[in-house]
Amino acid sequence: MSVNLNDLGIICALGANKAQVMSGLQQADTSPSPLTLDTQLGFAELDVYVGKVSAALPPLTQLQAQYQSRNNQLALAAYQQIEPCYLQLAANVEPSRIAVIIGTSTSGISEGEIARKVHGETASWPENFHYRLQEMASPADYLAQLCGAKGPVYSISTACSSSGKALASGRNLIESGLVDLVICGGVDSLCQLTVNGFKALESTSRGICTPFLAQRDGINIGEGAALFVMSKQAGAIALKGTGESSDAHHISAPDPQGAGAISAMNAALSQAALQPEQLDYINLHGTATPKNDEMESTAVYQVVKDKVSASSTKHLTGHTLGAAGAIEAGICWLLLSDFNQHNMVPLNSSVTARDESLAKIGLVQQPLHKPLHNCLSNSFAFGGNNISLILGINT
Repeated sequence: MSVNLNDLGIICALGANKAQVMSGLQQADTSPSPLTLDTQLGFAELDVYVGKVSAALPPLTQLQAQYQSRNNQLALAAYQQIEPCYLQLAANVEPSRIAVIIGTSTSGISEGEIARKVHGETASWPENFHYRLQEMASPADYLAQLCGAKGPVYSISTACSSSGKALASGRNLIESGLVDLVICGGVDSLCQLTVNGFKALESTSRGICTPFLAQRDGINIGEGAALFVMSKQAGAIALKGTGESSDAHHISAPDPQGAGAISAMNAALSQAALQPEQLDYINLHGTATPKNDEMESTAVYQVVKDKVSASSTKHLTGHTLGAAGAIEAGICWLLLSDFNQHNMVPLNSSVTARDESLAKIGLVQQPLHKPLHNCLSNSFAFGGNNISLILGINT
């Protein structure tokens, strides 16, 4: 059965829609990084580079009080892009057979941080603060209310694999016959908790992150949203395979041998009925932390050697945490679509030399153009929670 990704809505530091994000990918080697220096989020005068959305977002007044968060503004901005396709496909589908599954790790925590500060200064909560803003279910509930879905509605929060798992979950619901139509994806917004939390873990970069390069020193946190319309209805691009694993090696460090990552990639290939050499591009998890890149290059080399072009795009978007899986799947969707008129393959960061101690995967460090038919996207999360997705052109 073909489970198709009929449309995409995307917003991140690279741009506010499909065309802008694709343009940002194409200009990555000639334009300044879209990541910006932030002076507000960090504690103790910590200035950090982040992947912040600069585009104007739908006004909060369009949202009910319990949904008035930046996170839901980002979700709405992505939903507005897919609404025409969704309404067309939903016209003859019972609302009880429409699902909404969203990956997130921050939800409305930023609004909670602001409210907590006000309470500390005044001993009163702000009048417009609603506790439900912080619930992980908030973006899924909001989108379901917006689109009228009455089927399964839930959020997944498994750190960096959250929205990749939302796509896998949507595919499972359709294949099981429980639903006919799914809005799935992910959304996360910048907040002090994640910026300072990763700093406390000594995982943030002093500058703009450089995945798989010799001088890499950590991640940049980002924000954004990507939503897909998923169905069995005819579409140009399919979610051909998903692979999930949980190696539980450590609460935050990856298994150095990459056993869980290897298992996830092989499971995705098996479900897609593809051989490794049939992949054309891998969007790497590529956080630019020393341990992740070491593990992932080891795992990728085990599966495909150096035969498949691969890059991380986190130096362009920041690490969008719970939204990363969907945003990077969205990048793969764009590469496979008519938006990629020149058959370009995204460049890995190339500001310094690659780390020669890492396994020699097919890292893209020079401009590359070639036809793309099947793309794999990796997301590896805390606790060894792994997912690989394969998107491909329907033939």
